[in-house]
Amino acid sequence: MKEILLSTLNAGTTASNDYTTKDGAVIIPAGTSLTGDYIEGLKQRGIDAVYLKDEPEPSVQEIDNEKFKKARLPELVGLKRGKDGFLQLIKDNKGLELDNLIKDGKSPDKPVGPMLKDSICQIKNGERSPQYKEAITTIYQQAFFRTRTILDSLVDGELVSAEAIRSLSCQFVNIYLTDRDILLNISTTKPTEGDYIYHHSLNTCILSICIAASYGYNEHQIIEIGMGALLHDAGMLLIPKEIRFKKDALGDDDWHEIRKHPLLGLHLVENIKGLPQAVPLIVYQSHERDNGKGYPRMRSNKMIHNYARIVSVADVYEALTSPRAYREASIQYKAMETIVNMTRQGLISGEFAKAFLESTSLFPVGSIVELSNKCIGKVVRSNPTSFSKPVVSVITDARGEILPEGKIHFEDLSQNTNLQIARAFPASALKADIMQGF
Repeated sequence: MKEILLSTLNAGTTASNDYTTKDGAVIIPAGTSLTGDYIEGLKQRGIDAVYLKDEPEPSVQEIDNEKFKKARLPELVGLKRGKDGFLQLIKDNKGLELDNLIKDGKSPDKPVGPMLKDSICQIKNGERSPQYKEAITTIYQQAFFRTRTILDSLVDGELVSAEAIRSLSCQFVNIYLTDRDILLNISTTKPTEGDYIYHHSLNTCILSICIAASYGYNEHQIIEIGMGALLHDAGMLLIPKEIRFKKDALGDDDWHEIRKHPLLGLHLVENIKGLPQAVPLIVYQSHERDNGKGYPRMRSNKMIHNYARIVSVADVYEALTSPRAYREASIQYKAMETIVNMTRQGLISGEFAKAFLESTSLFPVGSIVELSNKCIGKVVRSNPTSFSKPVVSVITDARGEILPEGKIHFEDLSQNTNLQIARAFPASALKADIMQGF
């Protein structure tokens, strides 16, 4: 109970709650006019303080209902937590009309028309000025804030423009045309604090654009894939933080909460007017797996939209290379090994994983590696025909000393057969700016 001194009560107001003695007996009923004479009369009775009962904590259901109301999702009010709630979502048939689009062949997902990759004109290594690299960093930072605004606005029930999402995707498609490698490099930016979902969404968008372009999609298709990737985890913001940031193993109900988020995301994006048809499909299906062991509906490859299959590759890789509350980030090379192994297990698409390898290599662009001569470098370009022999920017000497800017040089390991990658390091192994070596 909370103690309220009579001297702090404002004369002329009305009691909004019952004020009681310490034992709970009501002294001032709710609705009483607290005149100066009334308060003085209490003091004359020897009463110096009154008490307010503590407000009861809202129930989990009440918390969730308020969250759904705020997000303009009245249809979800009453949704239960855990397995029961997941089954509720599955039974409401949300997404089945999207499944039918795929089944009936009414949502095209094959590359058509001019391939975007045929239009690229890549900046050569060593041609990037400090001003250019600073500009790319600024573009990424601004895109991060725009991504956060879009996702937060969705869960806050505010209007979100499809054009704002398209604009973000277009911006990175345009950068891809002239500098795919710096785009892959900047996507290694990870959060140092706050919610990981914003960086994850933005980085998955960038990686999806690179995979789709490498595979042969046209510009229009790639922009749509980027839009879907940016929104693919929007539903996670409706999952309780105590589950998303849990450091221990997830229980069965916790896991069912996570499995809700594609369907919750589908509800959210329906509030965005003018989205391309494929975008909700990506939000809905990017956590499905080719062998039918994904979620929310355990669809297999023929019933999964190819755009969603592209985003799933990017999503898995980006998640593996990012820290979470329950684990550290994987080294990029190890994450790429996992991607390859997942294709062998039938979990993700082998053809889109190959397109990813072609664009970023087995030692992905941005990776820190040690060469066989003991020098440390950063992978700055892939070799599409030799996944283990990328182009490396040599940043330190054999003693680990950072080289002066003029001494940093490039080694194409597919050409220089005297050098190989000896091992890969985490990004933290090289204390250098993210643009170092580019």
